[in-house]
Amino acid sequence: MKIHISKQLPLMLLLGSTLAFTACQKEEDVQESIDVESAEANAIADLEMASVDEFVEDVISAEPQLNGRVAAPESLPDCATRTYNSDTRTVTIDFGTTNCLCRDGKSRRGKIVSKFEGRPHQEGSKVITTLVDYYVNDMRITGTRTVTYVSRNKKNVVVLDASIATPGGTITWRAERVIERIAGGDTPQMTDDIYLLNSRAAGVNRRGVAYTSVTEQPLKRVLAVGCARHFVSGIILIKNENGHTLRLNYDPTGGEPCDNIAEVTLNGRRTKIIRL
Repeated sequence: MKIHISKQLPLMLLLGSTLAFTACQKEEDVQESIDVESAEANAIADLEMASVDEFVEDVISAEPQLNGRVAAPESLPDCATRTYNSDTRTVTIDFGTTNCLCRDGKSRRGKIVSKFEGRPHQEGSKVITTLVDYYVNDMRITGTRTVTYVSRNKKNVVVLDASIATPGGTITWRAERVIERIAGGDTPQMTDDIYLLNSRAAGVNRRGVAYTSVTEQPLKRVLAVGCARHFVSGIILIKNENGHTLRLNYDPTGGEPCDNIAEVTLNGRRTKIIRL
């Protein structure tokens, strides 16, 4: 009997090692998935708040009582309307109660409501924006954005009480951002505008894991037709509450293509391509 056991021992050790490796690999894969969730959550929040900002800026430029120009906002689809209340100095962008297909390919419904303090684009003036029953691709998004203009092309943004209800759970988020327009400021159209965004943010991803993020390389947003759906470049560093570090690169291939591909590097060693 002893001889029988000794013959089986190498096989048992090999099997045990294999099972242990498989268990560790599965645990690592699960942890990777949780970590990537933080990168995806940050990307979703960053991009949609940037879109809200562009809608509001476009309406400001088109509203004659605010900016002295009569025009139709370029970014708004025909199924959305805008109104301006001069008594309360409030602009309302209304996408309706059913999904409205927008020019960036996303469906929206609900309202973006912006109240103005001072004249837009002048130093020290503010725009406070709230989202009312606002949905993007059937995900409800909440939050309040306060924009303070530093100059005509630069502004500070504080986002509070933001949340995104996704099929996999709810993302919560808050941020401080600096947005600067580096091209297109001298023309009335938006399609030649280019923005750089720097931010610090904190949130909780869909799996309930808290994270913080900071810009390593400014996020670049190009509003040319076909490009506005995603950032074309930029790098965000993200830290989870479990001590893991992620690096989210919006331009992993170089050349700033207008695509939805980003790269996540986990703890400086494991790399994963994601589609946003």
